[in-house]
Amino acid sequence: MPRSTKKTRSRHSTRPKRRPRPRSYTPVADALQQPLAFADTELAQGIRRHGLVGLLAGALSRKRRRDGEPLGNILCALLTWPLLGLQSIHCLCAQLGQILHGELSVLYDFLGREDIGWRGLSSQVARRLIQQNDLGARRHRAFVVDDSVKARAGRKVEGTSSHFDHTEGKTIRGHQVLQLGLASEQGFVPVEAQIVMSDVNPVDKPKDKPFKDQRSSAARDMRRSWEQNKHQLFRSMLQRALKAGLSAAYLLADAWFGCKENIALALDSQLIGIFQMKRGKLAYRYKAKVTLPRSSTPRSNGGCAPRAAKPVTRPQPSRSA
Repeated sequence: MPRSTKKTRSRHSTRPKRRPRPRSYTPVADALQQPLAFADTELAQGIRRHGLVGLLAGALSRKRRRDGEPLGNILCALLTWPLLGLQSIHCLCAQLGQILHGELSVLYDFLGREDIGWRGLSSQVARRLIQQNDLGARRHRAFVVDDSVKARAGRKVEGTSSHFDHTEGKTIRGHQVLQLGLASEQGFVPVEAQIVMSDVNPVDKPKDKPFKDQRSSAARDMRRSWEQNKHQLFRSMLQRALKAGLSAAYLLADAWFGCKENIALALDSQLIGIFQMKRGKLAYRYKAKVTLPRSSTPRSNGGCAPRAAKPVTRPQPSRSA
């Protein structure tokens, strides 16, 4: 009996696999290159999708005038400002006069309000973005903290002080911003930011122009910026993020944040802390063994081995923290 010549389909597909799309580091620019994609439409849809106008209205502790500029127009202007790369509000209002009827005075009055909780608003927007977008599993996410200095030309700009910028190798006068964010393979979401003032040439609120209400958000943030140091501000920001429901498996920071108190907070929060430690004679326990960095071997003893290091217990935060 002749065999059937009919070919049976294999269980496994013989179609060639599609190559994965190359990872793009400019997703916004790539999305705007598509046909019939306009930046104004994308911005308006993003504001409506995430409910940013409602979040901004909730951050105001005082009611606005009924005949005032709509919050949607103000929010659109503020979000467009960094995208255009303009240096001042005056240049921005010269191009966006059709959006804001009051033009320059509207943004100045709105940014000068003391009752807007910008820090809390940033945290709420971050939580909403994380809920609506998939950032991956917890084991693939990490909290990242870092600080940056923005130079300011004016000598009487509030909240400025002198800071040493390691990238430029010199002291810069301006705003130092401490930023906490949540990173994953899908992207980075800024969670909270706080201005840090040093003891060198600080510029506080002028005495002849004090805050109208010392309990306002602006007054509390200004007071916190010079009462607490960078480590205390970082620990407060991380605790608020964890309390808000944000989760990650790692905590990444540079050598400035590598201290016992921050390591203890990472252990208490069940985070794997990855810190770049400073060079020194401080010993650490790793897998029940006390190790001492090789770079800390003293050279004044003729290359002799250092003294035996004392056992290092689990770091405990100080009372002042």
